[in-house]
Amino acid sequence: MMNENIEIAIDKIQSLLRSGFHLSCGWSGGKDSSCVLILLLESIKRMKAQGEFVPKCYVSNANTRREMPAIDNYIAGVINSLYTYIAKEDLDVELLEIEPPLSGRFMWTTIGRGKLPRWVGMGRDCATDEKIRPQQRVMKQIERECAGKVISLVGTRTEESSMREKSMSAHKMDNVTIVDIGGARTYAVIADWYLEDVWDLLSGCSSQDGKEPRYFSTFIPHFSELSELYRDANEGVCGVIISNEGNRSGCGSRFGCAWCTQVGDKDKSLESLIAEDSNKYAYMSGLVKFRQFLINIRYDLSRRDFRGRSVSDAGYMKVVADYLNPMTKRELLRYLMTLDALEVERARKAEEDYYSGNIEQTDYNAMLTQPMFEFVSKDDILSVDFCWSMGRDFPNEASPAARDYIDIHELGTRYYIPEIPAKEKVTIPKPRWFDVNEVVENVEGLRGLISSRGVLEEVRIEPSEQLEIEPGAGFSYIEAVRANYFSLKDTCCSEICRAALHYGWIKMRTADLTRYDDIARRNDYLMRLMKQKSRLGMCIYSGDTKLLTVNEFLIENSISDSEHQLLLKAVERKRIVDDEQRDLFGADSILEMMEPCVKKEKRDKDIKTESVLLFQQRQSQLSMFANQ
Repeated sequence: MMNENIEIAIDKIQSLLRSGFHLSCGWSGGKDSSCVLILLLESIKRMKAQGEFVPKCYVSNANTRREMPAIDNYIAGVINSLYTYIAKEDLDVELLEIEPPLSGRFMWTTIGRGKLPRWVGMGRDCATDEKIRPQQRVMKQIERECAGKVISLVGTRTEESSMREKSMSAHKMDNVTIVDIGGARTYAVIADWYLEDVWDLLSGCSSQDGKEPRYFSTFIPHFSELSELYRDANEGVCGVIISNEGNRSGCGSRFGCAWCTQVGDKDKSLESLIAEDSNKYAYMSGLVKFRQFLINIRYDLSRRDFRGRSVSDAGYMKVVADYLNPMTKRELLRYLMTLDALEVERARKAEEDYYSGNIEQTDYNAMLTQPMFEFVSKDDILSVDFCWSMGRDFPNEASPAARDYIDIHELGTRYYIPEIPAKEKVTIPKPRWFDVNEVVENVEGLRGLISSRGVLEEVRIEPSEQLEIEPGAGFSYIEAVRANYFSLKDTCCSEICRAALHYGWIKMRTADLTRYDDIARRNDYLMRLMKQKSRLGMCIYSGDTKLLTVNEFLIENSISDSEHQLLLKAVERKRIVDDEQRDLFGADSILEMMEPCVKKEKRDKDIKTESVLLFQQRQSQLSMFANQ
């Protein structure tokens, strides 16, 4: 007997399609979004079988490029099945595989630029950069193609958690309401479903032992692999599937990125997978160590870079511990590349054991004969070296990331992740401000390239709509570094970012070029200043004279935040006095009026709603008139 909820959901989806809406499903590979995808495809399939017109629909999958490998490999297999199913059933459905642009990738933001990982209590910028914005860009393109008549089907359910229920209520989301926020329509088609309903649909669309599914067939033969992942991630317990009422919340685990630092001290899903079946999931054990390392260095300020990225109206650079320092970034990159290299070694050993009969020749063991992940690609290496070159992170070394890549993957060097104690929570120092008003034009920044003749020439730069790497550029870059491995010591570190732009390996918008050029110039200026000024300090332990680090130099030669506020006020005073349109009351009174900081009122989101029931009623009325 068909679950009533399934037919109700299909009926609602079909009413939207018959009303001319193009539907989009964001499929993550998880249980809830898989249910929505099943319902959408079945709705289209039934309408097509009846000879009805169906507007083009879309299925999107966002890959952060650092997904948990077990989930990532499962999704890759299902996507292949999806392509086959859509073609076989001749459905007007486009499958979109979405990745973040270069500027939104972990390798660029954290390993390259030094942005802090998003620890517990911090914003979820990582999700915004790696998933939300890329999907929003694609959705805007779809909306343009479909004249705005698009509804996104989502798998959010009120029963998931009290926080989810509260969020859905605030956005007026339920199983009968289409929510319009800023022109983007969303419909939570399974909002009122329980966990049992979700697994009932998945199991009801699965065929086992040659038997027909209880409900209907869909894009994959069965969901046993998915349920197994959930069960293994929940300490082997899945109350819903085995009808164990005492474990009703089982199989509700959530999967994040491979080293998600937002989920707390432990990634229970990942650690449970490894503990449940080490033969299947042991290849991911290094990710637990890497994640724990990230957690433990959160309050280690010796790993921070105090060179801020913003400059005030007074011409002062912010000095604040908001970024990872160069050595820590390189350390993290080395660990990830070592994990990649060890995974290649594991796969080769598994292949030998598989074909020599040392392990059982199952489909899963056959899959394990191939590397299950690669987190650092050649393109990533190019992007990281570009960032490090722009930031003058390693002033006495050119192409450090590429050299490490060759050392690890070709020369056998390994960097194993150490177990370190977590640093105690500390108060982050208040920002200070470093004068960069004297950054001069003869500092090369990004625009000057030293030619083979030793002459400084203008860099030829081809602008682009967004920051991007030319296909194959990473391979070309590694080849170039390998060919010049022993002579790179004579190359200035700043030449790498310029060469990448000059040869078109990396392209960016003109506005981004200006911004990054400013950063490069400030770092050139800082390096020059440190060479000119005395960099001597005293060791607090021995009392001996020592060279100052970059952070120590910045702190010693900067001003406090309160001193900087006075400078800003003076700058604003001068601007107002110089303004020909100044207020009748005079500059002083305007400044006095400006003193209180007016807090902006938080505006409520403009949320519009429509009922799905209205579309169903219209379809019912049209059918009634058609039968007369």
